[in-house]
Amino acid sequence: MRGLIAECLMLWGIWGRCAATGGGLEVRTVSGVRVRVRQALAAERPARWMLESLEGPGAARPPRPAASVAGLLGALRKALGAGNAGPALRVGRPEPVGEPAALPAADDAGARRPSAPPPGLTPVLVVTGFLGSGKTTFIRKVLSDPRFARAAVIVNEFGEIGLDHDILASSSDALIRLSTGCLCCAVRSDLIATLLDLDARRAHGEIEFDRILIETSGLADPVPILQALMSDPAVAARFSLEGVLTLVDAVHGRSTLADHVEARRQVAVADRLLVTKTDLAPAPAGLLDDLNALNPSADRVSHPQEAAEGLLCGLGAARVRRPDKGLADRGARHSGGYDGIAVTRAAPIPAVALTLFLQALADHAGSRLLRLKGLALIAEMPGRPALIHGVQHVFAPPEWLDRWPDGERHTRMMLIGASLPPRWPGRLLEAICADVQAAGEIS
Repeated sequence: MRGLIAECLMLWGIWGRCAATGGGLEVRTVSGVRVRVRQALAAERPARWMLESLEGPGAARPPRPAASVAGLLGALRKALGAGNAGPALRVGRPEPVGEPAALPAADDAGARRPSAPPPGLTPVLVVTGFLGSGKTTFIRKVLSDPRFARAAVIVNEFGEIGLDHDILASSSDALIRLSTGCLCCAVRSDLIATLLDLDARRAHGEIEFDRILIETSGLADPVPILQALMSDPAVAARFSLEGVLTLVDAVHGRSTLADHVEARRQVAVADRLLVTKTDLAPAPAGLLDDLNALNPSADRVSHPQEAAEGLLCGLGAARVRRPDKGLADRGARHSGGYDGIAVTRAAPIPAVALTLFLQALADHAGSRLLRLKGLALIAEMPGRPALIHGVQHVFAPPEWLDRWPDGERHTRMMLIGASLPPRWPGRLLEAICADVQAAGEIS
């Protein structure tokens, strides 16, 4: 608990220290505020924790009870004058009725078969990458595959996609039909309106498609796109985010990542990274190191065909790459200020503890947490892993897979964020799990 609170002070931007005392833990800030954190006495139940002001503003207040570690941290943050918590946790579409989507099987060669989105939902895949990374060339190759004949493509601005030679007809509303049979349209007012318009036109029999590819602008931050797909009720009821593919230029990739925050964010949120232009120059070892530091959990491929197969299978929902042992509970810092933090836990997590953990991440990491993805071993359903993923404070509801992908039943999560204390997420999860377990034993 001492280490957890000390790292929370760093997250909150408070200069201070946390030390053990005979009555619990004392937190002292350079501004003169002193508070004590202690476990509640039997007479103070059902509170689990008590927060007492010792010096500074509000020192005369009576002790404040907290029912959980998550509640305690929120009260402590307020008592120390660090302001309110971050945006509230937002969860997207409700769990679909019926059987959850199964984990795609693999054949003897290790190839993954196409995965089905939740019943009734159209899969959406986001293709991003900085200017000059080769998105236009890649999209053109993908659309020449007959398996994408019923795909719809959304681009930020029509002129960027460069497919004019494939156009058979266009219309005033920027919806065009390509010679491959695919549809292409430009975002008019915003992405949500475009998606809902496409869905309505399909419902009226005007157009047909069975998946959507979204190509972002080279300078776009993909985070708002992902949040819209996960959190907007109307969109989440019709579409399912299946993953993010980010293209990185082998020739100019290192300098691009060093100079442009948008490029680093595009890499950080990816489920799969495609290194392009390797026919001009092999990807330098330094670039691969940069990609691993920015996003240790993403698959990396160097051939467009591999990336296309990923688009068919679902890049993010199918599996979670096992964190390297050396990354567990520590950060891999990139020069751009992003951390890759792996958290593992062998013991099952109570379902309520997972909810509290995600809420605490949203409260205290806020915009610093760029993305989280992982498999969780839930105490109430040990045989079926829960796939969890979120962007900042927006999370998709857990998806229950039919089986563990590699037979190893333990929780593993990968967090990508900016200036996150490397041990803080693991300590937070352990403290919340211990708190929930202790509360259950008392009751």
